[in-house]
Amino acid sequence: MKAAFLAQPNEFVVGDLPDASVDGWAVVQTKAAGVCGTELHILDGMIEAPHLPFVLGHEAAGIVVSAPAGSGVAPGDRVAVYNMIGCGKCQWCRSGNEQICLDPVGQLGFTLDGTFRDLIAVPAENLILLPEQVSFADAALLSCGGMTAVHAIRLGDVALGDTVVVNGVGGVGLMAIQVAFAAGARVIAIADSTEKATLASNAGAFHTIVLDGEGYEAVPARVKEATGGLGATHFIELVGTSASMLAGIRSLGRRGAFVSIGYTKEEIAVHPIELILSEIRFLSSVAASRRDLEAAIRLAADGRLSTVIDTRYALSDVEVALDRLRARQVSGRNVLVWD
Repeated sequence: MKAAFLAQPNEFVVGDLPDASVDGWAVVQTKAAGVCGTELHILDGMIEAPHLPFVLGHEAAGIVVSAPAGSGVAPGDRVAVYNMIGCGKCQWCRSGNEQICLDPVGQLGFTLDGTFRDLIAVPAENLILLPEQVSFADAALLSCGGMTAVHAIRLGDVALGDTVVVNGVGGVGLMAIQVAFAAGARVIAIADSTEKATLASNAGAFHTIVLDGEGYEAVPARVKEATGGLGATHFIELVGTSASMLAGIRSLGRRGAFVSIGYTKEEIAVHPIELILSEIRFLSSVAASRRDLEAAIRLAADGRLSTVIDTRYALSDVEVALDRLRARQVSGRNVLVWD
């Protein structure tokens, strides 16, 4: 099969690898795979590849080629692929929180070979049947950005009438805006261009802040101004720099919740008093559970959650997709497609 993989450190190629097959698992013919910033983290060495060659990609949708009898899916089914493979036995798996499994089998595109390949082997229970209204390309992006947004909004207990700041108008950010809006929140989006601010408004943000040279130092005051001096109830942080994280904490009102998703090599240093006096909650959100992906797919089928696709690429052009992502030239998300 064709795959896009890290052959050696700093050597990324598209070439042939053996077909995917694991005893007892289903096999999916890939029809779409999203291109995420995580792939850049692996290529840059921020996340170490578990082995070489290593197939990149962690979000996909496709058609079932084979599946164990009685597994709930059958050849020909249209499915989204949930990428976290838990042990199924620990307290977290049993409570529907596979993303924090104590002894996971692994995660596609992180510790197991990923989705940038023609065929994907995965346990049948990781496959979610797709409604006809949800395309393969949309389902692939929901299998990362969509489920991540749902998980973060749930984790933060976003409620009707809350004011949620979403910092970063990329693939995940646009979905976080929509999910928060669906939950009944008023959304403020922080974008790095007027073009992305327009995308945020179209997604449901009632107010946008464009970083037009002021930097993050001005963000807390602008959030307070937009909220009548109260500050936000939630700050969804997708950028992950020291400056953006501090701005997020300082943009919150009393008992606000900071939800950390994005990350870089930068760290955060904050005096505890900044958190204590306002009883701020600091939450971290990693990926999502299977039920979060199911919820994202239901929202999409109902027309309440949509993807913003910048460009569709063939697998052979994956490096172009990654280069444009690194250059911050992507509005929404890029997606690989198979005919």
